Amino acid sequence: MDASRLPPRAIGALIALLITALFLNHLSFLQPNFARIKDPSDRSTPVDSIKSNLRSINLPSRHHDYALNLTSSSTKGRFAQSDLLARDRPLDYGTAICDGRRNWRMITDAFAGRYPPGREFTFEDVDNGWNYNENPQFLEKRWRVPLRYISNQLNDVPDNTVPDPEDTHYVEMMQDKEFVNDEEKMTPPTGGKYQSLIIPTHATLYAQYVNPPRSKLLTSRTPPPLDSLPHLLPPLHRLSDAYWFTWIQYQSDRPERLRFIAQDTITNLNTRAIIDLILQARKGVRPNTMFPWPGASFEVGLGERGGVMDGDAEGLALLGTPNSANVVWMLVDRARVLGRRRLRVHVFVELGEDNMPVRCMLWDMVPV
Repeated sequence: MDASRLPPRAIGALIALLITALFLNHLSFLQPNFARIKDPSDRSTPVDSIKSNLRSINLPSRHHDYALNLTSSSTKGRFAQSDLLARDRPLDYGTAICDGRRNWRMITDAFAGRYPPGREFTFEDVDNGWNYNENPQFLEKRWRVPLRYISNQLNDVPDNTVPDPEDTHYVEMMQDKEFVNDEEKMTPPTGGKYQSLIIPTHATLYAQYVNPPRSKLLTSRTPPPLDSLPHLLPPLHRLSDAYWFTWIQYQSDRPERLRFIAQDTITNLNTRAIIDLILQARKGVRPNTMFPWPGASFEVGLGERGGVMDGDAEGLALLGTPNSANVVWMLVDRARVLGRRRLRVHVFVELGEDNMPVRCMLWDMVPV
């Protein structure tokens, strides 16, 4: 086509489209490197490439500053933060850092008294839709060594000890009864389930099995519309609230003593991907490979103006995973009871009952 025959307006429009295409292509090269990290479960991912991406995040670059210095304005409101913590879409390393930073900002805001305390639930709330059962139970063998470490961190527990069976309380909560919802209407059960072990002597809450009512509904064959979801949940439905209620049944005189939250057999794909990426990059551990206790540990702590400690990018990424939600909300809702804390997270991979590797995390909420 002879360009001389085109109307001036058409030529101008073509030039504008060309300039726009070049500009957008230029912007794609300005995106942070960590936004394009491949799924760590892909065994074709070169370890050196992942290490390079992690190094670029740890260095004080403009991309790192952007990831770690987001304002808290985007997380105003509990529902916005709940959606963030319950992220269902694929989670890459850079996004996990951003989410972890937002979560830590929320925790430090709670320490400063900017959030009201969480509701204290009673057995009357539990009876509204839940079956509550408790029994003594042994811990998985893979946690015996970490529990010895825990005993060494506590001043009121003899060093290198594991709890007696009678001091280990197994609690199962099944949401299998009809309940009265927030509109005072009878509502069908969700089928949600929480299993935990409470170890008062070792200041530990062990999360054994989690299938929250919200997730149960959203993964059903006919998921409900999101706007109707709050009316389909019992008043007591969040994991952190259920675990706090369980904890205070055994430590009502000293609830502030809670320090450790153990997470066993992590199945959430986003959390597993972040764990695999970090272990592969930092320790050379390929996915689905044993990496027993003490594994690797990372910190998120209190710096100036609610900042973070050096070398904590991995800790922030883990704090931004879905499995950190109960830790985050526990510290936010119970800030006035637990007081100011910094976080240390231990990540390790042990052999499960079916001879398959299971990913575990131990959150240490260290008093400040």
